[in-house]
Amino acid sequence: MKVIFDISSVGDNPKTRTGIARTAWTLADLLHQNLGNNISFSATGSIEASLQTERLLNTHPNLRSAIHPVSSFARDVNQLNKQNNNNSLVEKTKQLTLPNISRLLNITRKPIDVNILAQADIFHSSYPRIPKQVRKALPNRHLQTVYDLTPLLLDEKYFGPGQRGITQRLIDTIQPNDWVTTISDATRNDLLNRKKLNPERVATIYLAASSELFYPVSDKSVIQVTKQKYQLPEGDYFLSLHSLAPHKNMEHLISCFKQVILQEKKQDLHLVICGGNQAAVTSMIKENHLTDTDLKYIHFAGFIEDRDLAAIYSGALGFIFPSLYEGFGLPVLEAMQCGCPVISSNTSSLPEVVGEAGFLVSPTDKDTLCEYIVKLDRSNDLRFRYSQFGLDRAISFNWIKTINSLLEVYEAMML
Repeated sequence: MKVIFDISSVGDNPKTRTGIARTAWTLADLLHQNLGNNISFSATGSIEASLQTERLLNTHPNLRSAIHPVSSFARDVNQLNKQNNNNSLVEKTKQLTLPNISRLLNITRKPIDVNILAQADIFHSSYPRIPKQVRKALPNRHLQTVYDLTPLLLDEKYFGPGQRGITQRLIDTIQPNDWVTTISDATRNDLLNRKKLNPERVATIYLAASSELFYPVSDKSVIQVTKQKYQLPEGDYFLSLHSLAPHKNMEHLISCFKQVILQEKKQDLHLVICGGNQAAVTSMIKENHLTDTDLKYIHFAGFIEDRDLAAIYSGALGFIFPSLYEGFGLPVLEAMQCGCPVISSNTSSLPEVVGEAGFLVSPTDKDTLCEYIVKLDRSNDLRFRYSQFGLDRAISFNWIKTINSLLEVYEAMML
């Protein structure tokens, strides 16, 4: 069985690899361990994705590339598209023409090496749409992974037309008898409710959290050094870690935490929010009207390096994830695997991940969220019990299960 696995989402910078990118790269490694030279890697999402993946694979010579070489002209257009020009007229002209040229080049190109594609049995896209080149070469043996339909399910204020359009086009290209994997039953149900597909060809395959990155850190000195590295406050803290996208519901969490501080008259309890760049943080502070006094107990830590995540999770009194909608909810699993008690929304896929190992609450229920924060803050015993519940629950999600389930889908596709 020869497989081409598309890793367009991975990119060539490991320091910025989170979420879907980290998942795709982990799967690529596991597939290579299982299939060896029978797997090769493509990047069909865009010309930029092909170039980044080309650079990535050059640093991993043991991984076989299935990327068709990008033409010199396409490389030049892509480079010009990324450059800023001080001349406003030149810049405006570039903005009007280059994106259209890039789209045309991407639509008309054949991104996969034709010889490798001719020998392949299966093509699996970990994110972008299945390209026409693949549909023609492997009409019944291509597999699309769908992570979530969140942009189509929430109000338009949470996602712009660009993201909604990307998700809609992905769903539109899936054909009735296509093979699809989703990362939760919630996403599977969302997809089947919106699209007439063969349910027997739509499989849920759960994700997992890396055991090398996410584990309980009991050494308080390690936690302290990590806190100092990111200028986190002294004293106890609750943690929330994710992007600062509107559907992550940070406005609700910040409002609840401010209420807890006032209600409990706490001087030494903090909320640490990790994720997002400086522009997103500045916008969050402005939109939530956070004063200097508020920022003494609400802290934005920005991007956390992978190697420091376990200590950040382990040092927290609890992890709060108030998201309005998720395809899976990997940060919740990461927290449980580090022994950090979890308070999570009860929507979409999150009950599948948390089970009974954490506190589930409606993402609009302010009083109950405040109640759970106070309970965890007050009770060492409660924190210990839910830490153990989370550790036990996390064991049921592991990459061995994930990769075995994926290989079973591949085998079914070969029948």
